[in-house]
Amino acid sequence: MVAAASRETQGQAVQPVLPAPSFNRAGDLVFVSSIYPIDGQGNVMHSSSFSPYVGESEMAAQARSVMETLKRVLADAGTRLERMLKAEVYLASVEDFYEFKLIWKEYFPKDPPVRATAGVGEDHIIPGVLLNLHGIALAGDSSWKREVIHVDDVPDPMEAEWIPQEIKAGPFVFPANVPATDFKTGVPVGKLPVYPYYGSDSEMQTHYIVQNLEKVLTAAGSDLKQAVKAQFYETSLHNFHDVDGVWGQYMHPIPPPRSSMAMRELLVPGALILPNVYFLAPDANHQKEETRKGLRWHPVDARKVNFTPGVQISDWFYTAGQCAAPHYEKVGRDVKAEEILETAPVGLPHYWSDIEIQTESTMVLIGEQLEANGYTLADIADARIFLTNARRDYRGFVRAWRRLFEGSGSMPAMSLIPSNQADGVGGIMTPELVIEIDLTMKHRA
Repeated sequence: MVAAASRETQGQAVQPVLPAPSFNRAGDLVFVSSIYPIDGQGNVMHSSSFSPYVGESEMAAQARSVMETLKRVLADAGTRLERMLKAEVYLASVEDFYEFKLIWKEYFPKDPPVRATAGVGEDHIIPGVLLNLHGIALAGDSSWKREVIHVDDVPDPMEAEWIPQEIKAGPFVFPANVPATDFKTGVPVGKLPVYPYYGSDSEMQTHYIVQNLEKVLTAAGSDLKQAVKAQFYETSLHNFHDVDGVWGQYMHPIPPPRSSMAMRELLVPGALILPNVYFLAPDANHQKEETRKGLRWHPVDARKVNFTPGVQISDWFYTAGQCAAPHYEKVGRDVKAEEILETAPVGLPHYWSDIEIQTESTMVLIGEQLEANGYTLADIADARIFLTNARRDYRGFVRAWRRLFEGSGSMPAMSLIPSNQADGVGGIMTPELVIEIDLTMKHRA
């Protein structure tokens, strides 16, 4: 049974948090904005138990609140839980994952969506919140088939995470985004203890993840070269060079647009990298093409890093994560950060709002890409916002974001993701940067 069709392309905000609709429909897909465990007035939901050690846990109560809101948002969009394709969950502590999983299984007792899960510490913008969730669902009136795919010779995350290996819907393929694990012993690859200086743990983990991805993609009629959109989630950005080098070996000639971000924790102890990525199963109407229109520089040319700033698939347009780095192409050991980045004056940090300056500078760069490729702000389907100091900077970000979209006639769905390394250091590739913006576009009918 297919949910009744909805003519609404955007949903009214159901929580007083984000400058965004509750959902944004783009073609056959519904992008759901970040959901927090709060009520309509912003009050954090809590367990009704008289003791934190008796009855339903705080995580279970908050997860249930999030899932109920998700169900409501999907219904408003004319679809339902059974048509969810992918979710992303950001936990304050990965130690609470099992309690979360129990509730997840209640709401997805059969054929759950794939999921990426990471720990962000006490960085959510609402004190006391233990998680947020956002995702992608299949529209209720879409003719695309939602297909769950299983491959025997790839570790199965179902029992451990209650997610399938992969879901295909129309031309898009959503694999389970998990760390390097066999779901039996932990991380099954790495340097030998007797030879601690031989090899790289992050390289070995990336090879393991990507080689397993390759197997499940083949079953869906896709391959690694068809990656559409990616984020690296790393516990330490010191591992980035090794991870990116391995990634480039598999993803050329057109590696996907990408953000390279940090997370405080992953679900498996010792895991260093989680690629959050989905793919295309090409057909006559959907082919992956690189576009360099509107670029001031290309990362492969400027820095020898393996991502593509812009990819088009039919009328979909994917951009890489962008920061306030208008002069990224400048190289040389004597180049200073202020020659590359656009931030508040280093010697006068309290006279201006650094987050607003960086947000607006970043959107200037993105705006040049959009215009050159025939898109507008109203075509943005989904905005992924990474903040390194979310609690300090969120208010200023909202001010800048609202100014930028004034008069556009449409706001994108939004996921708000705190990003810091395991040691608490900021989660963007340059310490002076406090925001990265990662967008998905589709022309509106």
